[in-house]
Amino acid sequence: MRKRPQVRLTITALVAFVAVARAQIVAETIGYTSRDRQMYGPAIRYLVFDSLSGTHAVWKDGYGSIRYNFRPRGEAWRWPGGMVVNAYPRSLGSLDINPASHSAIICADHLFRDTHILSLFTDSGPGAGRFRERQSSGECRFTLVGTNSVGTPKFAVLSNDSLVYRQFVSFSPMFIGRVGAFPAFNLATSKQRATGWYGYIWVETEGPDTGALFLRETSNNGQTWFSASRLSDSVPSTLSRSALAGSGTYDSATIHLLADLYDGSDVLHSQIWHYSKRSPAWRLVHDYSCPSGARLGDNALAADRPSIGVNRALGEQYAVWEQFDPDNIDPATGLCRADIWAARTAGAARNWSPAIRLTEPDSTSKRFPFLAEVVNDTLHIIYFADQVAGFWEQGQGPQTTNAVMYLRVPVNVLPAAVAEAPVAPVVPFQVAVTPNPFTSTTTIRLFTSSFILHPSSLAIRVHDAAGCLVHSSLGTGSSSFTLDLRSVPPGVYFLTARAGPNAACCRVVKTARAD
Repeated sequence: MRKRPQVRLTITALVAFVAVARAQIVAETIGYTSRDRQMYGPAIRYLVFDSLSGTHAVWKDGYGSIRYNFRPRGEAWRWPGGMVVNAYPRSLGSLDINPASHSAIICADHLFRDTHILSLFTDSGPGAGRFRERQSSGECRFTLVGTNSVGTPKFAVLSNDSLVYRQFVSFSPMFIGRVGAFPAFNLATSKQRATGWYGYIWVETEGPDTGALFLRETSNNGQTWFSASRLSDSVPSTLSRSALAGSGTYDSATIHLLADLYDGSDVLHSQIWHYSKRSPAWRLVHDYSCPSGARLGDNALAADRPSIGVNRALGEQYAVWEQFDPDNIDPATGLCRADIWAARTAGAARNWSPAIRLTEPDSTSKRFPFLAEVVNDTLHIIYFADQVAGFWEQGQGPQTTNAVMYLRVPVNVLPAAVAEAPVAPVVPFQVAVTPNPFTSTTTIRLFTSSFILHPSSLAIRVHDAAGCLVHSSLGTGSSSFTLDLRSVPPGVYFLTARAGPNAACCRVVKTARAD
């Protein structure tokens, strides 16, 4: 039987598709928090969907408080605002479940006599909310936990600025890689039977290798280890530096990793890439940039903190991330607010679909999403609706009480990926503007260091100094075009030209016409 060819969505069709699809998304408030900075590094496992018992969620609240909530299958969330896990101040690490008992496991750390102590909270049953705390000695900061198919917890912790592997029982931790003081690392695990895969993902945040992204794996629950792979050297892009590491999960013995990458200096242009050991190893998920002058806040990229989910029955992967909107500025802090975006693959088509926005821009900044790693017919997502963009810990606005949100997104909300296609090469190019300054119109020319660029498709966006979009247009097939800004007042503007994964920005000045 002949397969029906898949056709790329036009922009008009995609807009219509998104409008219909977004109506199917269910958003619920599952709690509140006064901590607007939930994660300082990559997307961390705060949500677990268990197809047999239900959905588990954790988050930080107030000073050293950890809250937990549970939604049994087919029922409502058990506690209107979540329940407090800990009796004493603890710094939340991450969540997982014991696949055998289906109960939640939460790791944390706290400072005791100048040493950070590892804490492990285990629930007495699925969603019971009766947690028992155990502690383990040894220097452990920013702890992450992952369980294998029989529920044995393993940990990724920062000790003396190095990422180490350790078990809960006291023993000498194993050195994984150098990180620095910043918690730029993550932990991926496989819960498939007869597998013992763990993947440690990290980025060096100090020294000559700052921004280098690494992966180190074990296939037998930590008994022996493969050598560390320096992944950033193989990224087919000029944007190959990492600031936040990445997030990953396993499909049996194959890791699927998402990384948010940039050039090491320009946080306003980032790309999200999917890595696996299949060929090709890297697939571009999304490319995005904000105009020059846009302000994102502390430790952020234009599109960042991706997390990945897998539907093992269909062989599909799904990506969710936060993305900053230069057209939605918080007047209190001058920072861009963020929304939640997503994309998918489809079956054998391992390239990624067009990205769509899952949330509507409003007066909140939607931060720190995490996609539950197990996907059936629904994406399960947690995020935080910050009332004032920025972190009050850094003096960016007042402390506010923010909603903890849960999204249920049917997978058919996301447009399907098109048939197999090669990854478009990233070709750095420049923009020449003549004349500049100008009074009404000017000519834009695109070129690289060795040839004139003739893009098959081109998107032009012009923002003013406040970050507001004042002009957008599309062009095809030409290396030069006319930019008409007669409808905007004189001033300084920032132009972004984008051709596929390639982009360039420049400053243009419109002056008043002489009388």
